[in-house]
Amino acid sequence: MKTNEILKLIGDKAFLDKIYQFSYRRCNTSYEAEEDLCSDIILAVISAVHKQESIENFYAFVWTVARRVYADFCENRTKLRQVYSEDTLNFELSEKENWIDRLIEETSDRETLKRIFAEIAFLAKAYREVMVLYYLDEMKVKDISKKLNISETTVKQRLFFARNTVRKEVEIMNERNLSLKPVSLAFIGTGKLVEPGDDPSRKAERILSQNLVYACKDKAKSAGELSDELCVPMPYIEDELDIQLNAGNGNYGLLRKMGDKYISNVIIVENSEFDEAGKIYTKHLDELCEMLNNHLQSHREKFLNFPYLSRQTDLRFILWTLISESVWHLKGRVNEILETEFFKGIELPHRKFTTVAIAAPYGTSCSARFYGCDGNETHDFCGYSYVFIRNIYGRRMDRHFYCGNKIANDEKLRLTLKAIGGMDINTLGKTQREIAAKAIECGFLRKNGEILEPRIVAIEQKDWENFCNLLCEYYDSIEYIAKEIGAELHAYMVSHIQKHLLNEYKSYNLLVAGINLLNDLIEKCIAEDLLTEPRQRIGPEGVLLVVEK
Repeated sequence: MKTNEILKLIGDKAFLDKIYQFSYRRCNTSYEAEEDLCSDIILAVISAVHKQESIENFYAFVWTVARRVYADFCENRTKLRQVYSEDTLNFELSEKENWIDRLIEETSDRETLKRIFAEIAFLAKAYREVMVLYYLDEMKVKDISKKLNISETTVKQRLFFARNTVRKEVEIMNERNLSLKPVSLAFIGTGKLVEPGDDPSRKAERILSQNLVYACKDKAKSAGELSDELCVPMPYIEDELDIQLNAGNGNYGLLRKMGDKYISNVIIVENSEFDEAGKIYTKHLDELCEMLNNHLQSHREKFLNFPYLSRQTDLRFILWTLISESVWHLKGRVNEILETEFFKGIELPHRKFTTVAIAAPYGTSCSARFYGCDGNETHDFCGYSYVFIRNIYGRRMDRHFYCGNKIANDEKLRLTLKAIGGMDINTLGKTQREIAAKAIECGFLRKNGEILEPRIVAIEQKDWENFCNLLCEYYDSIEYIAKEIGAELHAYMVSHIQKHLLNEYKSYNLLVAGINLLNDLIEKCIAEDLLTEPRQRIGPEGVLLVVEK
C-alpha cells in the first residue's frame, strides 16, 4: 500500500473519529487528546509508514502503533512528551512542529495531510460541543443530531467517550447546572439585516450562551471568574467567549473585551424593567388615541380620496398602514429630544442592525407586548422599476414574510402587481387561478365580480411622502407628549443603562421603552372602533405596497 493511499485512509473522517475516541477516553481533557495523544498517534503512523515498503494489514498496524504511543505517552505525561514510530524512533517536543512541516513538504499529497490535522482539531471541538448541548442545554440526542447534522449514533458515541473522560466535570454540571438562578434572554432587534452576523443574537440561542452574556451584564469578568460563577469548565467558557465576542463572523458580538475581562456589548434589561420603561410611553395612551381619532375624523376625506392604486373605502382599514408610522414618529421625535437636550456630544454606534435583550427566569417568557414590521424591496419586477412591500405583525397577526425573503419569488405578490388596475379572472390559466385563490385567502387580492384587484393598500412611490403627511397635524398635536416622554425617559435611562452602553440610548428608547406602545395603541383603537379587527392571522391589515413605474 503506497503512502498517498494510506494518507487517504488516515484522512477518512470515520477513521479519524476512531483514533480520536481512542485518545479521548485515555486523556484528562479534550485539549490533551487533540494536541498530544491523537496528533502523536497520527504522526507516528505516518512516520512508520515512510519506513515500510508495504503494509499488509493496515488497521492492525495502526492499533499497534497507537498502543505503543499511548504507553510512552503515559510514561512521559508529566515530562517533555515524545513521539514514537513503529521502530520506536523518537524526537523531542521542541522538534515536533518542524518535523510536521518537513513531513508536509516531503509528502506529495500535502493538502490531504493538512486536512487530517485540521480534522483532528475539529473533532476536539465537536466532542466539547456535544457535551455542552447535552448536559448544559439539556437537548435530546435526536435534537443534537439535527442541530449538528450528524447521526444519532455519532452523538451517542461522543457522549459515551466524553462521559468517561470528563466524569468529574459532568458531575459538577449536573449538580449546579450553570448557576443557581439561570436566565433566558429574549432578543429584540431593529435595522436592516444584510448578513446573518449583523444580528449577534443568532449566536446566543443556547442556555450557556445567554447565561454567559447575562453574567457580564453589569461588571467585567475574566474567563476564570465566569467559569467559577457558572460552574462550567474552562474549555467551554473559552469557546463561548470567542463566539460571543465577534458573533461568529467578525461583526459586533454580545460581549466586548476590557483588558483580560469581558463585559456585555448589548443592553440587557430585566423583565420588570421592560414593563416599567414601557409605562413612560403607555401612560399617554388615552391622550394619543383621542387625538388620533380627532385627526382622522377632521381629515376623513383626505384619507379616503388619496390616489391609491387599490380601491379603499374604509378609513379604519387605511389606518392599519399608518398606525405604525404614528408610533415610530413619536419615538423618533423622542430620540431627537434626547440627542439635542440630554445626550449632546455622545458618539452613536454605527450599525446596520442593533439588538437588546430582555432577561427573565429560565423557563418563563418575557412580558413583551409588541408589534414589529418587516419590509422588503426589489427592482425590475413585473413591469415596475421598484417594488417595496411591508407588513406588521404581533398579537393579532402573523408575518406574510421576513426580512431577507426574496419577494421576487412570491407568486401571490406577482399576481397582485399584475392586478393593479384590474385583471379579468377568465384570462387566468389553471396554475394562476390557484395562485389567485391563495392571494385572496391571505388578503392580497379581492374579487369584484369577474375582476381581481388589490385589497391591500397600494400607492406609487411618488405619493409615499404625501401619504405619510396625512398625519402631519396629528404629529404637531402630540409634540408636548414627546417632550414629557423625553425628559422622563432620560432620567430613567441614566439610572438603568450600563454606563459603558449609554451611547445605545436610541436603541433603548425604541426597543425597551417604546416597544409596547404600538401593541397597546392598536388594541385601544380596535376597542374604540378606529381599526378593523383582523379576521385571520394572515390577512391584509397593515400591508403596504409601494411601486414605481
